[in-house]
Amino acid sequence: MLSSKGRWITLVIFLLLTIMSVFLTPFVTINYDMRNYLPKDSKTKQTLIVLEDEFGLSSMIQVMVSDLDILETNDVVLEIMNIENVDSVIWLGTVTDIYQPIENIDFEYLSEYYNDGKFLLTIEFKTDEYSLETEKSIDQIKELINKYNIEANYRGSAVANIYARNVTKSEAIIIMGVVVPIAILILFLAASSWIEPVVVLISLLIAVALNLGTNFIMPNVSFVTIAIASVLQLAMSLDYSLFIVHRYYEKREEGLKPVDAAISSTKDAFKSVSTSALTTIFGFLALIFMRYTIGLDIGLSLSKAILISFITTILLMPVLVVIFDKVLFKTRHRALLPKFDKVSNMLYKGRYLVTVLLVLVAVGAFILQTKTSYSYGDTPSNDPTLTINIDEQQINEYFGNFQPAVILYKNGEKSKAIELTDILLANENISKIQSLVTDIDKTIPEELIPYEVKQKFVGPNFTRMIVYLDYSGEGPLMYELSDFVDENASMVFGDDFYIIGVANSTAEIKETVISDGFIVQLISFLAIAFIIGLMFRSFSIPLILVGLIETSIWINVSISYLSGSIVIYIGYLIVTSLQLGATIDYAVLLTSRYQEFRESKKPREAMLEAMKKSAPTIIISSAVLAAAGFSEAILSQLAIVKEIGLLIGRGALLSGVMVIFILPAVIMALDKPMQFLTFNKFILKEKGKKQ
Repeated sequence: MLSSKGRWITLVIFLLLTIMSVFLTPFVTINYDMRNYLPKDSKTKQTLIVLEDEFGLSSMIQVMVSDLDILETNDVVLEIMNIENVDSVIWLGTVTDIYQPIENIDFEYLSEYYNDGKFLLTIEFKTDEYSLETEKSIDQIKELINKYNIEANYRGSAVANIYARNVTKSEAIIIMGVVVPIAILILFLAASSWIEPVVVLISLLIAVALNLGTNFIMPNVSFVTIAIASVLQLAMSLDYSLFIVHRYYEKREEGLKPVDAAISSTKDAFKSVSTSALTTIFGFLALIFMRYTIGLDIGLSLSKAILISFITTILLMPVLVVIFDKVLFKTRHRALLPKFDKVSNMLYKGRYLVTVLLVLVAVGAFILQTKTSYSYGDTPSNDPTLTINIDEQQINEYFGNFQPAVILYKNGEKSKAIELTDILLANENISKIQSLVTDIDKTIPEELIPYEVKQKFVGPNFTRMIVYLDYSGEGPLMYELSDFVDENASMVFGDDFYIIGVANSTAEIKETVISDGFIVQLISFLAIAFIIGLMFRSFSIPLILVGLIETSIWINVSISYLSGSIVIYIGYLIVTSLQLGATIDYAVLLTSRYQEFRESKKPREAMLEAMKKSAPTIIISSAVLAAAGFSEAILSQLAIVKEIGLLIGRGALLSGVMVIFILPAVIMALDKPMQFLTFNKFILKEKGKKQ
């Protein structure tokens, strides 16, 4: 592979694969419906199937139009009705005579559809809220309203989904455009050669392109995964290339020729690189055990990304360092990083105190992080300055909240439906109900109801009732209303009903992911500890390293609690797996170099050498991962991506700081028991000797 011919064959193969991946990337199917990830036996999924069978696909949005009189609004409504995918438009003209003066209209109808010169239109489509057809129809509605040159505001799940789709398409490129220059800057400041950042980034960007293209083989990929995968892949796998490059410098300085140095450095770094890749992969694979299968989506996608980075590093980096050998050494310069002699000496002197403090901090952080508040929905963005949120707030101000839930009950149970509507409407947080027993006089026999009205509510086997809940955002009231509607529907209809809506779906997501949390973290902990134990042939080292990174995770989440932040739970699960799997690489690198030097040196000298050799890689890797995380947090408009970015950025810094300034002290304090419980040639060789 490293012969002259082999090098060029390797480059051509990677180039062709990269071009193919770039071509395939636009054809990857992206999923925006978080309900699809609920378990197959979930009520929400079952309801979606029944709803589609009975009434077909549908979705609703609301539009508030201003500065029009009632007849002008009627003209707008008629044009909207002519749009192919629009099924119906419900507004003031639907429930009353539009030719009478506004002041003569019944206030009950008026307040629901008209307020202070503004009309509210509820538009139903023949496709669901995630359909591209729905997006096309909404775009046509906007064009139509813009033609009238009037002010309009929009709200509804379909509007939010269009926003998320558009943001996802643009953000990944924008964020990469920020992170890559930051990574280059960090590499320039910390690298030993001016050309080193270019060599490293060639390998990284090829791996990122390959991962994006291979998403084509998957049925679909969630928008969350698409938004975070490329940036995180680049940041998390950066240290693989650095392991090889820095070992390559050492081998060349020992006098080896380029090809021999590349082979030797790859062989020496293989253990650290493969362990780092495996810990990260298994950290992500733990997510596949979630019943809420967004974990499967993210776990497989990011595991694939890391595996591709690992293969690319092992096969391509040795080729690149040989090709760029002359320019790498011609552009060598002194790294702009501090010496660690004083730090190492201070940590040696305070090693027992630091170890005790670490235990106390770990206990305190563990207790604090259990008090963190979480949210479980998929709100696209909580930024109040965005148009989507301004629109919703303005409509809420004039017409209240728009949170519909659909109840399906067996046909022919009219008396039970009347009973349920009476119970539900007695709750002040239920604004209205649309149904066969509320929109039509209850005394009219069902067979006399006009067909066009009846078909809206009655399917082959089930009748639907639309309940409008009055709450804003996820919180205790939303869960109370979800329970209230579900419990009373169950009391009236028994088991013969289905219910779906944001409140109920979120409540079910919450129930599912909370049960997932413990399993994911336990599997992640055990798998990573097992891999590290095998690598070092040690019982003690996995406990020390995993314990240290777990402490940094607890501190990370505790900061959210202390700052009063509400953490998105799915983001929390992703980040805990990521932080443990990815940043434990830093601890693995430092410990492996320490064990290597410990064969011939005492603990103090071994740690000093280990820090000199590994600290630059740790600093660069943690700084780039932190930059990637904070860039996501600052630049993304998607709430879950911002949350993941903030936790990753903070977690990378915490892990990096703890590995450089805490782990050395702990290792030196626990050197004797650590070596006693480590079974390798060093222990056998040192048996009986005093260190």
